[in-house]
Amino acid sequence: MEVTSGSAQTNLPITFGQPFRSGDLATSQGLRAQDSAGNTVPLQMDEVSTHTNGSVRFAVLSASVPSLPANTARIINIYPATKTTPSVSLPASPAWNLQVTARLSDGTTLVANPQQALQQAIAAGSNRRLHGPVASEFNIVAPMVNQSTGAAHPHLMARLHTRLYQSGQIRTDVVMENNWALKSSPANVTYSLTVTANGQTLLSQPSFTHSSKARWHKVLWSGGAAPNVRVRHNMRYFLDSGATWNYNLGLTIPETVLAAEASNLAKVNTGPMGTAMLTTNMPGTGGRAEIAPLPRWTAMYLISQDDRARASMLANADAAASAPVHYRDEATDQPISVIKYPNIAVRYGSSSPSVPSGGSSSWTPDIAHQGSYAYIPYLVTGDAFYLDEMMFWAAWNIAANDPAYRQSSKGLLMPEQVRGQAWGIRSIAEAAFAAPDSHPMSSYFDTILSNNMSWALDTYGPGKSGALFSPMGALISQYNNNQSPSYESDFFATVMSWLAENNVTNASTVLNSVGRMQIDRFLATTQSAGFCTSRAAGYWLQTKNGSSFVNSWADFYKLNYGTTACGTTAASGDPAYPDWAGGYAAVARGMLAAAKNAGATNASTAQARWVQFTPNLDPDFKNDPSYAIVPR
Repeated sequence: MEVTSGSAQTNLPITFGQPFRSGDLATSQGLRAQDSAGNTVPLQMDEVSTHTNGSVRFAVLSASVPSLPANTARIINIYPATKTTPSVSLPASPAWNLQVTARLSDGTTLVANPQQALQQAIAAGSNRRLHGPVASEFNIVAPMVNQSTGAAHPHLMARLHTRLYQSGQIRTDVVMENNWALKSSPANVTYSLTVTANGQTLLSQPSFTHSSKARWHKVLWSGGAAPNVRVRHNMRYFLDSGATWNYNLGLTIPETVLAAEASNLAKVNTGPMGTAMLTTNMPGTGGRAEIAPLPRWTAMYLISQDDRARASMLANADAAASAPVHYRDEATDQPISVIKYPNIAVRYGSSSPSVPSGGSSSWTPDIAHQGSYAYIPYLVTGDAFYLDEMMFWAAWNIAANDPAYRQSSKGLLMPEQVRGQAWGIRSIAEAAFAAPDSHPMSSYFDTILSNNMSWALDTYGPGKSGALFSPMGALISQYNNNQSPSYESDFFATVMSWLAENNVTNASTVLNSVGRMQIDRFLATTQSAGFCTSRAAGYWLQTKNGSSFVNSWADFYKLNYGTTACGTTAASGDPAYPDWAGGYAAVARGMLAAAKNAGATNASTAQARWVQFTPNLDPDFKNDPSYAIVPR
């Protein structure tokens, strides 16, 4: 990793996320760090999640850089080492003294004074997330109390992720939530907010309306200036870990594109309940930047690690917190669970227990048109806010469908469109991969992911066919009269490829089964059998001739394209948009590269062939790299 500071600093504290390749670091090992100047860098590792073989998959790392001259890049190298348990000394009463004050629109003043709760957590070692020689972080839950009556507000809460650095600086991520799942009379709350520490005002937020089932946050520093620092990962290793798809690091994102991203971000609302660049009417038609394996801004950041792309990625992740998908169970203090409440429904169907309704929102959440908002932000920053965000979205996706159709506690995405199955499983896998092993929700997401993969094997596995799956391996839309949504099926195969790379049970088998259609469409042998490579990527494809599924490539082509001539490239003007980085041809490019990386049958040959057929895509991937996935 690389650290750069805008000013000369000593004992510079940094905390960040770091994924690891399977087998590189055993849980019995620790880490050591040294910078490129030869200095030993104090380092600690927390919030560990593991691969299926038990090695470390991801961890939150905190380091203290001994010295860093102004505007100088310093490489920090990290190595496996003998695990140690250093002594950690924390002040019994840190000079935090935070006060959170909300003034409601009716004149009521709510106050939270969490100093005593922090002191109790330090004394007991409770609610502790990070702990080591560099940083200790505590999650302090603070009710907002009516200053006149002493009664806690029924819905508005402050969550304070309070990080105490040994350097003396205190970083507080102030999270305001209005999202109890089962409390009666939920409502929007209008208020202004002030946060002070030791009498100094750290935040003064003008009045706004906080929607029900939404949250927002602001990072504040006290006890010293905020570190002026930029952390860049070794992105080659980051991607080689399998934490996400292998985006093309050989691309250069043009300066004009990055400047436009910053300019566009400056024009949108990124404050509390702001929606930044996200589309709030999620079921609406049309392509948009967040609908891809990773959103455009996230892919741009992975490729460039430019500060403007990072700012866009984090601002849009923050904006996703304003969506009404945040259902926190007061009994567990965690996102809602369908294992605990098998018959709960937060969107469709009858619910038991009843989920009270109230409040309004500009959002219409949807699984089939959903982005990956918080996963990469969590892997990059290691911040608890993004971990929670990722889990809230995944938990909503599980509980959103009618219990009768999702098979209640199994949490199946069976009722969803094919793309909803793809993006829903992606969100569950993100939470399953990233949640620390010690987290109370970790086993929940592992279980729900396993349930969905068992269903996928039973429905789309070898030898299966029926209403949802044709004998040729085409995924059938249950809502569009026996048609196969070709591009949605590419989404599904892309997600299966990522899961297969990460050794998720059944993923490789399902991928090879659906690959008979999704991958083999692009083979020369398929073209010889009567299909056409230049027409392989597309929108909706018929799968039945009358009441019977077609079962040959020649019949499949004739059914969908008649006698249309077959070209040697996917020509400009083709309905697959072969010169647009957001079109169906690009979706297929990303899918085939992902499938090749997963070792899917015929994927290597098909991917190389489709690249030859789509030469006009490559220039546009620089403008939008959402599908710029390449072989590892």
